[in-house]
Amino acid sequence: MYAAGQELEAMRRLEAAIKSGEDLGDSEVRAWGCLFELLQALGRRPAFDALALTFARRFEKSPPTWSAAVDEGNTATETTGGRAHVSLSGVLSAAVGEVLKQTMKLAATSTMVRMDVAKLTDADNNGAILLMRAMAALKKANKELVFGSPEHLAGILAAKLVPGERSNEAMWLLMLELYQQAYRQEAFDEAAVNYAITFEVSPPSWEALPQRHDEPPPAASPPPKAEGFTLHDQLLGAGVADFAPLEAALAGRDEFDIDARKLVRIDAASAKALLEVLTRLHAAGKTLRIAGLSTIVAAYLETLGFDDVAVLRARAI
Repeated sequence: MYAAGQELEAMRRLEAAIKSGEDLGDSEVRAWGCLFELLQALGRRPAFDALALTFARRFEKSPPTWSAAVDEGNTATETTGGRAHVSLSGVLSAAVGEVLKQTMKLAATSTMVRMDVAKLTDADNNGAILLMRAMAALKKANKELVFGSPEHLAGILAAKLVPGERSNEAMWLLMLELYQQAYRQEAFDEAAVNYAITFEVSPPSWEALPQRHDEPPPAASPPPKAEGFTLHDQLLGAGVADFAPLEAALAGRDEFDIDARKLVRIDAASAKALLEVLTRLHAAGKTLRIAGLSTIVAAYLETLGFDDVAVLRARAI
């Protein structure tokens, strides 16, 4: 779930497993570690602190500590694989204007823009206007826009909108777009009827979006930054060619450490490409170690069989 950008769903699944006392076997502490990381990624400090107290009592050891690095606000960055990654947090207001300007600059050289909205806590009409304008500009430029956790923001908007109250039209339109992004046609249809009644206009029509696949088409993009070789930030949509610097760094060496301390997330397409490269290197007799992995990324890579071709070293919980 996390690899696919479904942070909220992953958090809820782990919370349910821990609170219900689900049998997690030898992975119990790791499951708690994954939940700590997700709460940090979502900026949920109160929930993190509450979990830390429970963790200390249950396991009689010091819990992970909150990292100030997550309190960055709105960000827009370029990722491997020809994509731009945007993270919005706090209130969707006129303050998002600057990060949306950065987004449009990144989109000029990106095949896709991924916008994560799981860290938003509120929204107003000014923020909705700016976001809708950015979405229209991206569509006009033939850029693919994908939302992370669209239902979360749709829920925030739905709670603020009153059918029959003729205001906040941009918030209505944004909510309808988010329902489409979440493939929620029933919710879309109900909201469209309320929008039409409220503003006495014809509502937008449902436009079935193509189902997204785990493997996007290959795209020309800069390889992961390397000093030796590092994996960093959001590794999204990368192909085998993006890992050419790893093979170059291994020239004449039988052992090699890959630094993953700053790797936030790796998606399915990137993981498949990296596994293909590592499998080939392993078959050639190379010993590879991926060090500094977060708990949740290490667990994900294990499910894909990475530990058959490389030594995975996760951070201590």
